[in-house]
Amino acid sequence: MEQYNVTGMSCAACSARVEKAVSKVPGVASCSVSLLTNSMGVEGTASSAEIIKAVQDAGYGASPKAAGAAAASSPSADLDALADHETPKLKRRLIASLGFLLVLMYFSMGHMMWGWPLPHWFDGNHVAMGLVQLLLAGSSTRSSSSAASRACSTAPPTWTHWWRWVLRPAFSGAPTPCSP
Repeated sequence: MEQYNVTGMSCAACSARVEKAVSKVPGVASCSVSLLTNSMGVEGTASSAEIIKAVQDAGYGASPKAAGAAAASSPSADLDALADHETPKLKRRLIASLGFLLVLMYFSMGHMMWGWPLPHWFDGNHVAMGLVQLLLAGSSTRSSSSAASRACSTAPPTWTHWWRWVLRPAFSGAPTPCSP
């Protein structure tokens, strides 16, 4: 059984997607993927290049595991593998999300709860208020553009259906929260 390191998996759906992609490669008898160890075992006659290409086509990374002590890596490579690469990205996303949240809270609730002034063009303009809120909420839910992160994302694309919330009340005659 050949062993591979697999990168980019974050959930059970990711490991199932990798296993399904590798199982379709001609010459693969069986494949087992471990999310816990980010590894994969493959039995069969398929070449390593075909298996790695299948994993990369699924949106993940793969490399063959080193065989025993003969292929021991350097200490700097070991330290780089242990380095935390995700936390700085998550910190930047958190700070950006908090920024969007503060602006969204100002436009959504600031004038009602704390008496903060709104720009004059928002006075009675519910369409503009709704569009600003939806655009801010939609921009904070979008994630990175890799295939793996899009497949695992559960956030609804708020910005794609803004017209349902804005136009339906306007044309149906339904009262809005601020209208008499």
